[in-house]
Amino acid sequence: MPPLAAVPDLDRELDELYSLSLEEFTKARNDLASRLRRAHQSEAATEVHALRKPSVVVWAANHLARTEPELVGALLDAGQHLRDVQQAALAGTEAAAEVNDAAAREREAVRALLTAARGTLDRRATAPMLDRLSQTLRAAAVDPAAAALLARGRLTEELKAVGFGPLEAVTPRRQSSSDEVRSAARERVAALRADARRLAEEADAAQRAAEDAVRDADELRRAADAAAAELAEAEEDLRSRR
Repeated sequence: MPPLAAVPDLDRELDELYSLSLEEFTKARNDLASRLRRAHQSEAATEVHALRKPSVVVWAANHLARTEPELVGALLDAGQHLRDVQQAALAGTEAAAEVNDAAAREREAVRALLTAARGTLDRRATAPMLDRLSQTLRAAAVDPAAAALLARGRLTEELKAVGFGPLEAVTPRRQSSSDEVRSAARERVAALRADARRLAEEADAAQRAAEDAVRDADELRRAADAAAAELAEAEEDLRSRR
């Protein structure tokens, strides 16, 4: 039986995969999947091969985690603090001013990262792109699972900050029976928030699909151009041998 391909630490290799440039990602992903198959790790190989090439926004967020760890750490700290303060405010143990201060701290952390991103992205740092990056950073800051991925530079998709973010996960203190109007209003807000989240997710999915299609088309075009060049070279070689 041939020796297994050496894949000693898949987690480390995934860290390295997401640290690569966008141009290097697809080839490195496919190479890792192939080595996993040779190592008889078929399930892991299938999962790795299914990983989508990051969008520019996702790549930028992961790149910031590696090049600006202090700024990303400040954002994650600010996001956790904002979540804690908002929870306390809904429980009636924190003042609105504290919530505003925490939100301002989070916004300042995002602005610092966007400033750093402009230097990295150069001409790709368009206003719409930076807005999507801001949304992704804000959403990751208040979501524990996404925050852990961002801290490692391992985000796989863009995120959307919808509504009041962390407030959605908080259960208010009990209400009196006389608060029926407030309760109805809160239910309506919750329903509208759910609709907004669903529509945003559908829009993001459509956008990612379009971006994937463009990237696949570019890769196919490069492959076609390379094949055409190789054909022309072969035909010229054949003519020279006549």
